Amino acid sequence: MSAAKYTLKNPVERKRFKSALGELPGVTWQEKGEQYCDYRLDGKAGGNWLRAKQFSNGTLYLEASDETSLALMTGLLGDKPAVSKSGSSSKAKSSGLIDISGAYIGTDESGKGDYFGPLVIAGVIVGDKTAAILNELGVCDSKALSAKNISTLAQQIFDTVGENAICVVEMGPKKYNELYDRFKQSGKNLNHLLAWGHATAIETLLTRFPACQQAISDQFGNERYIVSQLKEKGKGITLHQTPRAEANTGVAAASIIARNHFVKKMQSLSNRFGVDLPLGANPRVKNQARVFIEEHGREALCEVAKLHFKTTQEL
Repeated sequence: MSAAKYTLKNPVERKRFKSALGELPGVTWQEKGEQYCDYRLDGKAGGNWLRAKQFSNGTLYLEASDETSLALMTGLLGDKPAVSKSGSSSKAKSSGLIDISGAYIGTDESGKGDYFGPLVIAGVIVGDKTAAILNELGVCDSKALSAKNISTLAQQIFDTVGENAICVVEMGPKKYNELYDRFKQSGKNLNHLLAWGHATAIETLLTRFPACQQAISDQFGNERYIVSQLKEKGKGITLHQTPRAEANTGVAAASIIARNHFVKKMQSLSNRFGVDLPLGANPRVKNQARVFIEEHGREALCEVAKLHFKTTQEL
């Protein structure tokens, strides 16, 4: 499967593109109704298939059984850049949109690259209808959003899918350091710890929604890491792992939930210790770590920081 995601805000552009699709030689189209879409077209060309979904918020999804069929559609858009794209080659297939329908669990993490604060992994279960609503709301990768938008969208995600369809796995700094050391002593690394968190979120949601048979997560390290951490319920699902998985709505929703939770916990830690704990792992972070040590002692650093970072040795 090959897919691409574009943005068409202009109604004239949308109408022109839909008309151009209908004129593609050798393609037979059938228009179907889909919630929150201006239109959905399903096409056939010989033994191949094509699909175009134009959401009313401007998002345009193009999917096809192969790259050649996808190129028939994307070629109509000229030089317009794709928001994200995946293809049928082994390299492209692991980057971007996944061809998926029905309910699935999306997982993502926040705090992995931040010296201070917890590691937070979130899972969100979405179906075709809730995914369409989240698309309409503007749910996308949290890294592309402001803190204010993340906070607003996080609440809207809860309102749309329901609290029961969301799982947050939080490893506070002290717990994180303990688990990291335990994994390291058994010959494992950070990717194994991440996999454990993702698997825990998936298993928790499968307990609540046992009929769900699919999940999507970002790929980090060996693809077997998450699979190896899944338990009885998780072993029976189809797990898709791909770089830039946030192109999929469920994963984007999970990234927003995880980041919003992480930022709140960072503020809570700052208030608790009376020291501003900035995001990231930059010179300002190092400076504030020194301030923290001056006020609370080096032994207390494990309460607020991920000690295996090189920053610790540089203090």
